[in-house]
Amino acid sequence: MASQKVSTSVTLAHFSNSTVCLSHSLGSWILDSGASDHLVGNPSLIYNLSPPKIPHNITLANGSKAQVTGIGQASPLPSLPLDYVLFVPGCPFNLISISKLTSSLDCSITFTSGSLFIKDQSTGNKIGAGSERQGLYYLEPPSPTVCNVSASPDIIHHRPGHPSLDKLKVLVPQLSHLKSLDCESCQLGKHVRTSFHNSVNKRSMHAFDIVHSDIWGPSRVPSNLGYRYYVTFIDDFLRCTLITLLKDRSELFGAFKTFCLEIKIQFGKTIKVLRSDNAKEYFSAQFNSFLISHGITHQSSCPHTLQLNCVAERKHRHLVDTARTRTLLINAHAPLKF
Repeated sequence: MASQKVSTSVTLAHFSNSTVCLSHSLGSWILDSGASDHLVGNPSLIYNLSPPKIPHNITLANGSKAQVTGIGQASPLPSLPLDYVLFVPGCPFNLISISKLTSSLDCSITFTSGSLFIKDQSTGNKIGAGSERQGLYYLEPPSPTVCNVSASPDIIHHRPGHPSLDKLKVLVPQLSHLKSLDCESCQLGKHVRTSFHNSVNKRSMHAFDIVHSDIWGPSRVPSNLGYRYYVTFIDDFLRCTLITLLKDRSELFGAFKTFCLEIKIQFGKTIKVLRSDNAKEYFSAQFNSFLISHGITHQSSCPHTLQLNCVAERKHRHLVDTARTRTLLINAHAPLKF
């Protein structure tokens, strides 16, 4: 069976010998309305190059034919990617097919007497521009915008006034590959509060004078008995912890009453200060009434400041890490006692 061939037309009508010499640098791109495919002669301008599956020839304006040795992709501009670019070794020009470009990028191209503009039809943003020379329209590299792209990303970020990463990518499309900006000045300038000072060790002098408390939950997976929360009561002096399981956050008041009664009967102690976060369960009417009737001072942290309730928060982390480690040991069939 005879091998199938694909023929592509390239009608560069104004491509005289002098023009060939001018574009022999193989770095310029020409927009051609007569070319049915993108064409490149410089191997450094094309990537993901692969040989054609079937023999592929192009027909020039003078009727001569040239063989395509590879098909790949090219990016004349960062905002102008080209797919299915034909590579012809030794070809003295690089052509952009206008029909292929408008169909693949959904863009519009405006030609004037001395220039051209390529715009995205959906957004209206400028994709590229060019100029006319000796009857041909050449695509030109983007002019410098805010800063020199050859500089480091940090310098480019500093010069326009520390814009965000998303805005910086719009200003300098060549930096679209960046994932993050490690700018300490931006982090300090966007802080809404100063850092917390190191806590001073001011523990209570007797057991149960100060009790820290906090609720954890809900757990995504309830226990066998339906518990999804737990509350901790931590003695500030001994750091001993009582954990009570809860099915709902509203059960906090009953758990605290039971805890107060237990330490009174078992140890003959009464709580003087209760420290908690700003959860609404600690400020219900019956909870406040109970604290007042028993002479317990309630000290709560400011909203959205977990650091002020650090004793209970650290205990939460310890308990969750311990439970996770035990789960890993059980799953690995490792001994639980050493």
